[in-house]
Amino acid sequence: MEAMGFFQNLNFSSANEDGETELRALAGARRIVCLTGSGTRPLDMLLSSAEEVVALDINPVQNALLELKIVAIRSLEYEDLLAFLGIAKSTSRLSVYHELRLALSSASQMIWDQKRQMIKAGIWHAGKWEKLLLWNSRFLKLLRGRDIQQLMRAPDLETQARLWEAKFANSKLQTALEMIGRDWIWRWVMREPAGEFLPPPQEVGKRLNDDFSRAARTFLFRESDFAALIFNGRHDADGALPVHLRRENYDLLRSRLGSLRIVEGGLADLPNLHLGQFDGFSLSDFGSYSNREFYEKCWKGILAVAAPEARYCERIFMNDLPLPFETVSIDGPFSAALSSSDKAIIYRIRTGQIHGAGDG
Repeated sequence: MEAMGFFQNLNFSSANEDGETELRALAGARRIVCLTGSGTRPLDMLLSSAEEVVALDINPVQNALLELKIVAIRSLEYEDLLAFLGIAKSTSRLSVYHELRLALSSASQMIWDQKRQMIKAGIWHAGKWEKLLLWNSRFLKLLRGRDIQQLMRAPDLETQARLWEAKFANSKLQTALEMIGRDWIWRWVMREPAGEFLPPPQEVGKRLNDDFSRAARTFLFRESDFAALIFNGRHDADGALPVHLRRENYDLLRSRLGSLRIVEGGLADLPNLHLGQFDGFSLSDFGSYSNREFYEKCWKGILAVAAPEARYCERIFMNDLPLPFETVSIDGPFSAALSSSDKAIIYRIRTGQIHGAGDG
C-alpha cells in the first residue's frame, strides 16, 4: 500500500541527475524512451538529435508535472518561466496558472487544481525529495554555514578539494550528508519503496564520503545543480541549472517540444504499449526500486522494444544489481568516464549496447 501511495504522489519536481551524462551516453539515438520523474530527464533529452522522446512513468502526477512544464515552456519567456516554476521570485503564479491550465488535459487540470498551493509556492521545489533536501540543507547550514558558503564559492578545484577534506570529510557534517541515504529516512519520511534495497548505514556512509571526495577533486560544486540542492536546498536563477533550463538552450528546447510524447506505464509494460522500437533508453536509477525479479522483468520489457545495437544509460545509486541478460553489454571505460564527470555526484553510470532486435 505504501508503494502504491508513493506512485501517486509528487515525489520529484526539480532535478537530481546530470542530463549532460545521458546526452553523451545516448548521442545519435533517433527514438529515446526515458522515465519521466520530475520531467527534467525527457526535457534534457530534447536537446539531443533524437526525432522523438517518449516520457514514461506509472505515476500520473509525475506525468502531469511534465505536461505542466511543457505548457509553461511553450507559453512563457525565459525569465517568466523561472518565476512561475519557483526558481525566481514571483507573486503571480496562480494567475499565470489560470492562463496555462486551458492548454492542459482534463486529467492534468484536475490534478493541479487540487495542488494550487504547490503552484503558488513554486512547483520546482514542491516534491517530497526536494523538501527532504531543503530540510537537510538547513541542518547542514546550522553545523557549517560559513564553510558551505566557502565551498560553493571556491575559485578552483585545488581550493575546493582542500576545503572539503579539512571541513567536511569524515566530520559531523559528513554524517548529516549521509542522512539522504539512510533507510529510515527513505521508508518513514519519504515513504520510498527504494528504502527496502539500501545497504547497511556504514556502507552508505562510506560510498557517499567517497563520492563527494571524488567530486570535490573533479568539478566545482557551484557548477552542479545537484550540489546546489544538497548544500543550499534550492535552485536559483543565478546558480547552476539543469541543461534544458540554461538560457542558451531555451530557444532550442521550445522548438523541440513537439518531439516529446508522454505515456503512462512502466518499463515492464513496454511490449504492450505499442510504441514501436527505440534505439535509446534513459533509465534513471530504476534498479533502486527493484528486487532481482522485478529488475529482470523491466529489462525484458526493454529488450522487447530495443532496436538492434540500441544504447542505454542506467544510473546506480545503492542497489547495484547485475544485468540479467547477456545480450546487454557494458562499455566499461565509457561508463567509468561518465561516472567520474557526472555532476549528480552520488550515482555510478552504466552504459552500453543492447544486441539483437526486439520483437516490437
